[in-house]
Amino acid sequence: MADWRLEVLGGARLLGLAEPLELQRRVAAVLAWLALEGPTPKYRLAGMLWPGSGEDTARNNMRQLLRRLRVSTGVDLVLGGDVISLSERVVTDAVELEAHVFAGRHAQALAQAGSLLGTLDFDDCPDFEAWLLRAREQLEALRRRAASAEADAREQRGDLAGALQFAERLLGLDPLSEEAYRRLMRLHYLAGDRMAALSLFERCRTMLREEYDAAPHPDTLALARDVERGQVRPRAGSEQPGRTLPLTVLRPPVLVGRAREWAQMEEAFQARRLILLLAEPGVGKSRLAQDFAASKGRYTLFAGRPGDTEVPYSLFVRHVRHTFAERPSVRQGLEPWIRRELARIIPECAEPGDDLSPMRDEGDRVRNLNALSEVLRRCTEGLPTCVTDDLQFADAASLEVGAYAHARFHETGDFPVLIDCCRLGQLTPEASALMKRLEQAGLATFLYLEPLPPSAVGEMLDSLALPGATGLAGEMTRYTGGNPLFITETLKHLMESGSLERGWPERLPPPGRVRQLIQQRLERLSPLALQLAQVAALALMDFNLELAGEVLEVRPLSFAQPLRELEATQILRGERFTHDLVLEAVRGSIPSAMGALLHRRLAQQLERRRAAPATIAQHWLEGGESRRAVPFLLSAAQVDEANLRRAEAATNYARAASILEAAGEQEEAVRLKARAPSA
Repeated sequence: MADWRLEVLGGARLLGLAEPLELQRRVAAVLAWLALEGPTPKYRLAGMLWPGSGEDTARNNMRQLLRRLRVSTGVDLVLGGDVISLSERVVTDAVELEAHVFAGRHAQALAQAGSLLGTLDFDDCPDFEAWLLRAREQLEALRRRAASAEADAREQRGDLAGALQFAERLLGLDPLSEEAYRRLMRLHYLAGDRMAALSLFERCRTMLREEYDAAPHPDTLALARDVERGQVRPRAGSEQPGRTLPLTVLRPPVLVGRAREWAQMEEAFQARRLILLLAEPGVGKSRLAQDFAASKGRYTLFAGRPGDTEVPYSLFVRHVRHTFAERPSVRQGLEPWIRRELARIIPECAEPGDDLSPMRDEGDRVRNLNALSEVLRRCTEGLPTCVTDDLQFADAASLEVGAYAHARFHETGDFPVLIDCCRLGQLTPEASALMKRLEQAGLATFLYLEPLPPSAVGEMLDSLALPGATGLAGEMTRYTGGNPLFITETLKHLMESGSLERGWPERLPPPGRVRQLIQQRLERLSPLALQLAQVAALALMDFNLELAGEVLEVRPLSFAQPLRELEATQILRGERFTHDLVLEAVRGSIPSAMGALLHRRLAQQLERRRAAPATIAQHWLEGGESRRAVPFLLSAAQVDEANLRRAEAATNYARAASILEAAGEQEEAVRLKARAPSA
């Protein structure tokens, strides 16, 4: 059993005693060699570590070294006589790194950080130093292999954020690799950040000129041109290695249907007002914000995260720390009083002797806000705009600092124009009140983004240049409600299923992320609002509030608040779904047993209302009462016959006959089959 751990990455120590044992230089060398190279003649290793000594001296030094190690640990960790090896009781982090890579555990491999034997110097042992340099390079090559493989795997799973993380790690491991730059450029663009992709191209060009006095490879130049034109393609997915999706499906090259909002943003920008974009997920607020910001030059992107609301200043601190890491001069240039105020929320900014006693009054609070807003100004200095995405996750304290800085520096022009994106109806009460105050003071402009109209959907489809897509504007608008994300996800689904060029299918489930987005909206509904939506999803065209009241045994007037809730979340518009994707998602949210019960109740109420017999039959079938569906199937067949819809009539007769056969009513089943018209 392995009960000792040898750590040779980033340093050299043994774990297994009460306290870690820091290893002397040559002891670390012996253990690292044996861990990575395996059994070795003892005196060959001695000659490498004491090259200037005679053979006898080198052998004696090795014996003394191993004795001291045994005394320090109390056990024999190095075994053997003339040929020595490392005990199986010892596991080594460098060996684990190798094992993780070969087993495909790439993320775990990259978690093993540090250079082999850290900063230990062996320039007096040239043969060992040559081996150490080779071993270090081999481990770095394994890390590059792991980063590349993990980036590929994340991208194939659709995890672009994860792919970016590992692609950046790869570039850090191989900063002179033009291929690493190309990979990261492509991923940045696929993730929707064209500015980052083009900025990376400039970095690559500078690196090549300074390091090699060379121009970028033609592949790199071609990729940069494709980024500008929106023609980059992601790697093929693991499930469909032969099929690639053009970038245009994931990020349409043309921003359509937003001319009015763009003009309003331009007006607000010139007046230096904060711009708050409000919309449902997928309508395109983030794309609009970033495209507009990019049109003004460089910009910084902040992003709220789930959980930020529970931690004051979390959004502010995260981005200040990021700026300090990238530009240490910003931190170094802070005046002492500003640094002390910042240390209240970023402890590492404190210095010995700083007075960080609690704030006592409003004067202290204003002083703190002045300091934090000044830090924010310096972090964004020289930028025309600053974009904050997912504002609904942001903590109130960070929002207060941002709003204070915006108001404080509004007249001087020393602060970027803020462009904030928030999901409709999800601002916290505190944040909503703060934004309202800014709007009332003339310091903010609220813009509510609506889904795209049919003309813009058509323009968007035309811009994608996908075979079979240009003629689908009508169906796509009806199916997606004009939501750009829903459109691209639907196109992705159609392409991956190979049905795009065959025309619009009869039925589509909500594809990909869209189902998750809608499901999140459904989970936020009150119980009665969700039940109302579920009845609507099953009743379809027969739905109205009176019917829902009868099915749910609730007075229709009780639906006033749930209906407002469904309209506010864009589930329903009046008594109809906003689009088919929502309808399908709501139907998918109904447990099978509950669905059967609702179908039976709908069938009963629709019978009383003398609804279409085919509809009543279908509800009885979905409710598990197939025998009660037979009379209505027959009525439907007769209606079909009366309208000369023979195929439909034959189908209804056949369905009724099949039910009767299953119920043991053979004679009646035969009679019905005889009545069925030929299609």
